[in-house]
Amino acid sequence: MTGIARFVMQGPRQAMILAVLFAALPVMYWLSAAIVALVILRQGSTQGINVLLAALLPGIAWYAAQHELTVIVVILGAAIMASVLRLSVSLPKALISSLVTGAATVILLPIISEEWYAMLKQGSQIYLEAFKEQMPESAAQIEPWILPSLLGAVSALMQLFAMGSLLLARFWQAKLYNPGGFAEEFHELRFPVWFAALAIGVSLIGTSSVNFVSWLPVVLVPFFLAGISLIHSVVKKKQMSSQWLFMFYVGLVFFLPYMYALLILVALIDCLVDIRSRLKDTA
Repeated sequence: MTGIARFVMQGPRQAMILAVLFAALPVMYWLSAAIVALVILRQGSTQGINVLLAALLPGIAWYAAQHELTVIVVILGAAIMASVLRLSVSLPKALISSLVTGAATVILLPIISEEWYAMLKQGSQIYLEAFKEQMPESAAQIEPWILPSLLGAVSALMQLFAMGSLLLARFWQAKLYNPGGFAEEFHELRFPVWFAALAIGVSLIGTSSVNFVSWLPVVLVPFFLAGISLIHSVVKKKQMSSQWLFMFYVGLVFFLPYMYALLILVALIDCLVDIRSRLKDTA
């Protein structure tokens, strides 16, 4: 992976070639987004815009052929966050700006990608039929919630890919120019109290109104990464074995829905009580 970053940093032509190549390959668009983010982080928006425009060309082709928005959304999302990170030098602010990516997907996907929205409708019907077999008496109540919940989940997934691309670009940047800097920055990832209050407010509204439930996954997904960061930080501060991280990721794979909710909850609590500082005080 670091070899990709070294090749990209050799010049704009190399960066454009790899950005276009990975954007054109199925399921490799996140690498293209990371390349765009790395160029912006290291060389600024002036150089980054050229690589960004080149990387978007395969995304436009994917959209023209299949109404596939993922490539465009992830690359643009990573570019926006990289610009915010370069200007603010704040990883939390950069990840908060990912809400633009998620919100845009929630709003635009039903409008400009009717085929994919139709697939979501089909998926909601399949889920509803399965739910009717389990709990037929509650099917009528849950039916209006399924489609917007799926829309929010898909939007949050694209948002998560964009955030992952940004973190990969930041890792590359640290690996090449500031060894060890990424680990320190990621371990201290913690969102401000106002963002936690916003997430709690959206959670309360989203769970009580079908019109806002799509926004719930979009607002909460950054806290998933903050929860992972907190786990890494605890392991480091307590000087625990790396086996703990291995077991954590195994549990994340096999119990993803439960671990996802737990990590978000822990990250929200961390915003309020600053768990890291308490560990430092009692170490």
